[in-house]
Amino acid sequence: MGAQDLLTANPNLVELRNSIGETVLHFLAVENDLEGVRWLHARGFSLNTLNRFGEPMIFEVATLGHKDLLLWLADQDADFSVVDRANRGILAYLCKNRDEARKRRGEEMAQFLLDNLPRLAQGGGVSET
Repeated sequence: MGAQDLLTANPNLVELRNSIGETVLHFLAVENDLEGVRWLHARGFSLNTLNRFGEPMIFEVATLGHKDLLLWLADQDADFSVVDRANRGILAYLCKNRDEARKRRGEEMAQFLLDNLPRLAQGGGVSET
């Protein structure tokens, strides 16, 4: 039985989550599987999914540096104004690390987002606390 058959037989799979609250779409996004994310999104999976810790999928995708996927998510109107449980927007989330190497990577990704998603630079409802 293929994936399409599984979804047809069990539409509730769209909402199924693992022990940390991630859907299969979340898992594929973290693995930078753009084709898999596209396929699942076309079949009803939300791009705005959160894990059980309140972290939006797009925050993790950004942290991992998956630039092409982030741009695709923006083109699909993923919510870049979302905040996590600590009320941080994506830019603040990317710069939260105390480890200098991780912080530099996060700052590089924040700049990439500002360069490629002008609505973030204009406020766009993104909290930077």
